[in-house]
Amino acid sequence: MSMLAIVVIILSSYSSVHIANAWSDSDPIQRGPYVDEIIFKVIANQDQRILALQSGEIEMDNSFFDPVHFATLAADPEISIHHGIRNGYGHLTINCAKYPLNISGLRRAFAFAFDKTRVTEEIMDGFSIEHDSLVPLPNGWCAEDQFDWHYYTAQPEIGNQILDDLNFTIDEGTGFRLAPDGTPFNITIEYAACSCELAGALPQVGVDALHSLHINARTRAADFNEYISRLDSHGDYDMVWYAVNFYDNDVDWLAHEYWSEYVDVEYENPTNFANETYDSWRDALLYGTTYEEVYEAASEMQKILQYNVPRLVVFENTYMQGYRNDQFTGHVEDLGRYISGPWTLRKIHKLDGTFGGTVTIAIAEEPDSFNIYDTDSSYSEALLANLWPSLYQYGPDLTPVSDLAKNVLTETHSDNPAVPDGHTRFTFDIIQNATWSDGTPLTAEDVAFSLTYAYESERYGNPAGADMWDLAAAYAPTPYTAIIEFNTESYWHFSNFAFDYIIPEHIFNDENGIGYEGWFDWNPVYDPEQPNVNCGPYIFSDYEAGEFYKLERNPLFHYIASSSVATIVTTTTATTATTTTTTTATNQTPLEMNWSQVFSVSIGSVSGIVMLYCVVSIIQTRRNQ
Repeated sequence: MSMLAIVVIILSSYSSVHIANAWSDSDPIQRGPYVDEIIFKVIANQDQRILALQSGEIEMDNSFFDPVHFATLAADPEISIHHGIRNGYGHLTINCAKYPLNISGLRRAFAFAFDKTRVTEEIMDGFSIEHDSLVPLPNGWCAEDQFDWHYYTAQPEIGNQILDDLNFTIDEGTGFRLAPDGTPFNITIEYAACSCELAGALPQVGVDALHSLHINARTRAADFNEYISRLDSHGDYDMVWYAVNFYDNDVDWLAHEYWSEYVDVEYENPTNFANETYDSWRDALLYGTTYEEVYEAASEMQKILQYNVPRLVVFENTYMQGYRNDQFTGHVEDLGRYISGPWTLRKIHKLDGTFGGTVTIAIAEEPDSFNIYDTDSSYSEALLANLWPSLYQYGPDLTPVSDLAKNVLTETHSDNPAVPDGHTRFTFDIIQNATWSDGTPLTAEDVAFSLTYAYESERYGNPAGADMWDLAAAYAPTPYTAIIEFNTESYWHFSNFAFDYIIPEHIFNDENGIGYEGWFDWNPVYDPEQPNVNCGPYIFSDYEAGEFYKLERNPLFHYIASSSVATIVTTTTATTATTTTTTTATNQTPLEMNWSQVFSVSIGSVSGIVMLYCVVSIIQTRRNQ
């Protein structure tokens, strides 16, 4: 029963949060969607997005808005504001392979000189906190309170002493420091070229910190997708400013994001960080089977990262998103994807409870790709999350919610002697009404093939195979039973694959389909010759580059809401007020979501949990802005 206990720990560790109840008991969370179409409208300028929200041109903004707009939006009775603790942060990624930034003392000196308190008070207007750990504060694995020191305030005297001790001398002619080998150097901090004042102000604090260390530095505006691509391919850069969100509370990504063996592997370790002591904790993190083993490894790895500073967290903010309340209701507060996430798009509906309507959402950048394995953009993921199925999905409170899987049995050798010693076996029962958008039934063969595809295409560079190296078997003994087996035991096995997108075998197979080697060239939508067969609540219908991307309600969706339902029961809880509208729902079949049956133990109900919203208070989405 050891692995059963592990899964229970994972699930129950999320039980300290609460979500707004935007569905009734007779209208389960998976059921939907209730609107006809979703239009993602590209509006790069934040001020224009604010005006579009006020005028009703858009229903909501996918991005967070700067605190300067809070008073204006709060005063509008037709606009609600969703805010809470961000499961992510704004940060500077530092190139640890480039001289002299490959000297950890230089990076540490910069961290001491950087003024995070100034960011909080002057730039974020108090809507953020100082934070050091590369695991965000809402995550239960965060070791922030275990650090011996912090980089919260500007301490250039410490930074200058570190550089003096490392023989970073100051050139009397220029006034700037020379590298220890006597050569001059300068540091460029890049940021996304947009009109958002925040984008340029934060990197400037970094330049000011470097100047306080007598280091020649400047900022440079650049194209976001271009410089993220450089990070992915280990191209040239000094420091890059962007933000990351984590869509779950796992920390197994620590084993990949900063692993020395990934310093030249595409899509991995963009900081080029290498450290033997850090690597020595990797196996304990990945293959520990108890909470205590994994927690110790995660804590020690965070301490090493905080000391060596491959990335500098600049702020962890209270996120704020605006959305209109005059036509639609049913918005879902999602700890991973926030108010404009896929659960809102699943449950949103007209105020009178009837079907239909168009919901328009602003996105600040164009999607960079529709390849689920290759995209670098959270704006791409905002669309893809509504198109593709998985065995389980992260619910609004980040606990697993069934999608294709009805239940799962997890076994090790101690549970079932038929399982080889040291192995972990997952047996999934798959729902029988899922259908691909081309009309082909979705079966357990697709589930098994999806993991096989990730494993086999990893040799051709597919990052989806990063968690599959110890995959022992993936097969379907019956059309609706999938067995996934690993040749190791690990705390993380379930979350490493259960939330991954499932792909159609008849489209991706290696005989007459896309094939293992073709994973990178497949880019549907942008290449109309490429197949785009999926199985989500929406299907892609139209786009105009730089203008909009349209999704339509998928009539084949396996949890489709029947149009015979005249009205919907809704309770929507915002952070500033509570509004309850009650009508009658008919012809709905409740979906049983009983984790005590799934895992043979009880973990309790989410409904009794309370979420705390603080004015100041991950997963693997390592490249998301």
